[in-house]
Amino acid sequence: MQKIVIEPISRIEGEGKITIFVGSDGEVVKARFQMMEFRAFEEFVKGRMIWEMPLITSKICGICPIPQHLAAVKAAEAALGVKGIPDVALLLRKLLLAGGAIQDHALHFLYLAFPDFVFGSDTPPEKRSITGLLEKHPQLVKKAIFLRKCGVRMAEMIGGDSIYPVTAIPGGMTMPLTKDNIQEITALYRKGLDAAQECAELALKVVNSKMKNRFPQNSPSTKFMTLISKNNGFAHYQGDVRVIDEKGNALETFRASDYASFIDEDIERDSWAKFPFLRRSGRHEGVYRVGPLARLNAIEQIETPMAGKWLKQFKAFGDGLPVKDIIYYHLARTIELVYEFEQSLQILEDAGLTDRETRIPVSRQAGEGVGIVEAPRGTLIHHYKCGSRGEVTHANLIVPTTHNNAALQAAVTAVAKKVIKNGAINDAGRQQVEMAVRAYDPCLSCATHSWNASRRLPVEVVREEV
Repeated sequence: MQKIVIEPISRIEGEGKITIFVGSDGEVVKARFQMMEFRAFEEFVKGRMIWEMPLITSKICGICPIPQHLAAVKAAEAALGVKGIPDVALLLRKLLLAGGAIQDHALHFLYLAFPDFVFGSDTPPEKRSITGLLEKHPQLVKKAIFLRKCGVRMAEMIGGDSIYPVTAIPGGMTMPLTKDNIQEITALYRKGLDAAQECAELALKVVNSKMKNRFPQNSPSTKFMTLISKNNGFAHYQGDVRVIDEKGNALETFRASDYASFIDEDIERDSWAKFPFLRRSGRHEGVYRVGPLARLNAIEQIETPMAGKWLKQFKAFGDGLPVKDIIYYHLARTIELVYEFEQSLQILEDAGLTDRETRIPVSRQAGEGVGIVEAPRGTLIHHYKCGSRGEVTHANLIVPTTHNNAALQAAVTAVAKKVIKNGAINDAGRQQVEMAVRAYDPCLSCATHSWNASRRLPVEVVREEV
């Protein structure tokens, strides 16, 4: 059997490669997107204190540390028996999560994905990048930098650091916002909302224009999963988990603490990443997707005016069914970008945002807790058990790229079958296969956590006494 290897995959977070297996007849048998890193966070956090988890797991990667920070603190609070946090702490966490989503969505759409819609395969790879955009569309690059600035500034103000947040602790937050902080970020976000609207318009042009014909189209048959508010609305920080089927029918709704009764995990020999699936549907029929496309499919409304209008326009592409083609991930991201600015501006008007009582005391105890938030790439689950001293005895993380793993493999295979003929692939075909990966915006540093007793690491560590 012939193998075609595309390595490295450019403009994604982390190290990965695509291996395409071609039969003797020249037709694609299967394609695999392989995650090459090994992290094993679930193993090495054992023995650490439960209240350390928000600081430790935020270091999983530098791309989405904010949702890791907040999912971990929610899980720690559940394990330590925290029943509620001050209202101002909840508002601060929502603002912090929105800031993370803003910088991440701007990074992916404008820095990583958009060059594919501007440059074809006849452009050298080094020019199909943000540097190429700088030469051709300098104003667009300035917009990208500004949007990233908006998210980073919020992270600095609330999270205490521009990259790795430190302020969310069991029981609340370590510091409030000042009135000067609120005035500064409000002015910045009003301009940011205009820029986000322009991004959504740009994404709409992409899916409506001839560029769509160059994008790898496929409609994998999957379910869709996301957090929801009480009225099946958009939710990022709190709510139940909702799953819809391929036709848009409600399939499952469950609380964070019950996730393991609904989601199972499998492993495969050629990847360190896990393969989650819905227990009731089984390993192959239970494949689902998370992230912007899944969120907008699984919710029924967005309660901010501009993003609410965009949601209706998005759903029209499905003609009564979920929107399946992966090109719409990009439109969904920019609609969420609009929402994050709108929601943040609403929260910034809350009179209680400057309250000084941002935390409540918490006592150590043995317990078990699950924390779920919506990260930019999708549903993020942290699950911990701890002993009476607070030491972690069990940890399980299911990150968005892991949720999407099976669907991503199917997408890459579908595109490979379209572009490979007689066992050959050209530059245009390679670009389309890579574009299928980039649509999911995989974060491979986060996704490589699988551990199985039957595996062996590629190195052996021997300690010798000196």
